[in-house]
Amino acid sequence: MNSKFKIQTILSQFDKNLDNIISEDIPILKKIKKQVITSGGKRIRPFAHYLFCQFLNVKGVSWLDVGSVAELIHAASLLHDDVVDNAPIRRGKPTIGASFGNKTAILAGDYLLACGISRLNSLGNPELMEIFSQVLRDLSVSELLQMEWEKNPNITLKIYDQIIYGKTASLFGVCTESAAILANQSKEKRKEFRQFGVRLGKLFQKKDDCLDYFVDSKASGKEFLKDFKNGLYTYPVLVLRSKLSLLEKRKLNQMFQKETRTSSDETMILDLMNAKQIPTILHKELEKEKNELLVFLNQFPKSKERELFIEQLGRLT
Repeated sequence: MNSKFKIQTILSQFDKNLDNIISEDIPILKKIKKQVITSGGKRIRPFAHYLFCQFLNVKGVSWLDVGSVAELIHAASLLHDDVVDNAPIRRGKPTIGASFGNKTAILAGDYLLACGISRLNSLGNPELMEIFSQVLRDLSVSELLQMEWEKNPNITLKIYDQIIYGKTASLFGVCTESAAILANQSKEKRKEFRQFGVRLGKLFQKKDDCLDYFVDSKASGKEFLKDFKNGLYTYPVLVLRSKLSLLEKRKLNQMFQKETRTSSDETMILDLMNAKQIPTILHKELEKEKNELLVFLNQFPKSKERELFIEQLGRLT
């Protein structure tokens, strides 16, 4: 079985399970359910959970529900994020907010969360409930923190790290830690697995931040320069700022403090990124982090699943 076929087989199981978990009582929920399942998402979170369950020889089929719940939380967070960001497209398609209105998008996100928590509760595992509940708190805190600092020139890398921890890394950490819970691993092992997931999530978010500046909409499925237009100090900007003179920093901060940024601002930020070699710097950094994660993966016996994870990890840099 080649890797592509293996991935599609597993993802189809998740899609079928998501279809089962999201019950729809009214037409609008049926449309939203269809969009969630056919959105073209990579399902990297549930897939990471599945692979770690394979590494740990987890028995039974609880992995399917746990991974699906993680994807529902992610999908719900995207619906809410798109409302906060006023995003018109997601993965090359109109967002729920753009199609049906922001009120519908928010309520739909809440509905997906309710469906996920209900299925998680049915597994009767309080440890899983505890860590997933913490993820929901982390998501809310990070979104509030991001809104608070989005145009504040005093934002630091430490604050940025707090934002992406709650926004992305916490859920990745739960995906890997929950595999250790299902395998009845010790608290020490659970912590190790969670830390790997957290680091993977931060790598994933930094890569996603880079897409905003260095990959066009057609290739990324995202609105090009969306973060810049929204005045967000994401990772590429913070790294760029560390390379600028005082005068250049002042001009950069002035751009981000404006109510809206013009096409000339867009040209300026892209020229600065290239002039300071930010794409090269970030690529080297992400590559280094990826290699350190590979060291962790290599502790597991060689298998098709391990090679599959390494292959997927390679696509992040």
